[in-house]
Amino acid sequence: MGLGKTIQSISFLIEMQRYGVRGPFLVIAPLSTISNWQREFETWSDINAVVYHGSASSRHLIQEYEFYFRDEHGQPIPGLFKFEAMITTYEIIIADNMQLGAVPWRCVVIDEAHRLKNRNCKLMEGLNNLSMEHRILLTGTPLQNNVDELFSLLNFLEPSQFPSQVAFLMEFGNLITEAQVEKLKQLLKPMMLRRLKEDVEKNIAPKEETIIEVELTTIQKKLYRAILERNFAFLSKGVTSSANVPNLMNTMMELRKCCNHPFLINGAEDKVLSENNLSLVEKTTQHASIMIDASGKLVLIHKLLPKLKSGGHKVLVFSQMVRCLDILEDYLVHMRYPYERIDGRVRGNLRQAAIDRFSKPDSDRFVFLLCTRAGGLGINLTAADTVIIFDSDWNPQNDIQAQARCHRIGQSKSVKVYRLITRNSYEREMFDRASMKLGLDKAVLQSMNTKENASNNQSMSKGEIEDLLRKGAYGAIMEEENDDSSK
Repeated sequence: MGLGKTIQSISFLIEMQRYGVRGPFLVIAPLSTISNWQREFETWSDINAVVYHGSASSRHLIQEYEFYFRDEHGQPIPGLFKFEAMITTYEIIIADNMQLGAVPWRCVVIDEAHRLKNRNCKLMEGLNNLSMEHRILLTGTPLQNNVDELFSLLNFLEPSQFPSQVAFLMEFGNLITEAQVEKLKQLLKPMMLRRLKEDVEKNIAPKEETIIEVELTTIQKKLYRAILERNFAFLSKGVTSSANVPNLMNTMMELRKCCNHPFLINGAEDKVLSENNLSLVEKTTQHASIMIDASGKLVLIHKLLPKLKSGGHKVLVFSQMVRCLDILEDYLVHMRYPYERIDGRVRGNLRQAAIDRFSKPDSDRFVFLLCTRAGGLGINLTAADTVIIFDSDWNPQNDIQAQARCHRIGQSKSVKVYRLITRNSYEREMFDRASMKLGLDKAVLQSMNTKENASNNQSMSKGEIEDLLRKGAYGAIMEEENDDSSK
């Protein structure tokens, strides 16, 4: 989120050098960020940082010419390294574990360290084979889903202090009281430096989130019931091709599709059009209006976007599903709204070009369609001031990262977030579970203020913490709002 984790880490390595620790240092980061790491090393330090990535032959050349100084006979001198810092990716740690394991690393920095939440993953195995004197984990989400994942990070940082997963989970696995939370926070405080946007930028524009519950349309209700009852005959009625036969292997995914738009279900579009008894010409001319009326969420979008456009707002629309973005793109084309789009199929240079077109001061682009996890976590879309979460993620942190693409340092306007939830559906259950995960994160981490910013941030009371653990982040807030409105 632009809070300076990269520069803080480089500053720490510079300080280590000042006190006589010359390296070698290792930085492990996602592929999309290693060029940024290299640029920041060159900008802020004199440390000789080498990027170790590429094909096997190019990595062999780096081993040959950049790893060791050599004696007069051309033989490498063990322990005398040319580089001071090496920047590489998770994948290279696994692929070249033998070569990297032979280096005595004085300090290892791991970016986006929530990748280590699974103790049995290949990356963790590779890291455990490295010789590491000091370890730094950089992450915005140390507590994503449960306390078990937090233990994985703590065990990697301090294996002697956190040796037993069973003992840790017996004590903290079921957090329900404020006393348990306080005890866990006391364990975390000595090893966690927490930085918030509010600490870096005091005048950042506010963000307001509105949860909008949407009703299912008639066709959605029919399909939803048919999926629950596994009524294959109803779902395949009117399907013109065997390739469009609906798939009921994953019932929950089909229910999610139905909540977003029925046309996401194989054969549903053919079925809806055939039930309207339209001629071929009518199907072509009326397809857009049928598409809009088929989904409760799209009906709401159809009412909301004209008001946002007339108010001079620019909008980001996030969805988990690429096919859902296809439908939204068809809608925007029909309505003649200028738009941009990023998903996993759009290459890096085209992504940046789309961002630049949207962000230009005189840009006419009104909507930006994004797949929630595509485009890189650090992209800057502060030209927008409105976010629509078309469908929520199982992991609430992904939705928070999505919102942070416009609510970040540099945003001068207040940001409105509209989260669309289908009432009385599986999607609502998903949202409630995600809310519980976010409640756990807020209860454990949000009140971990340093002495410097404790005066600016009110610590949570015992009742507030236990409400978050019991009801989830959104449940606690919505109950407060209901209490206020009833007075």
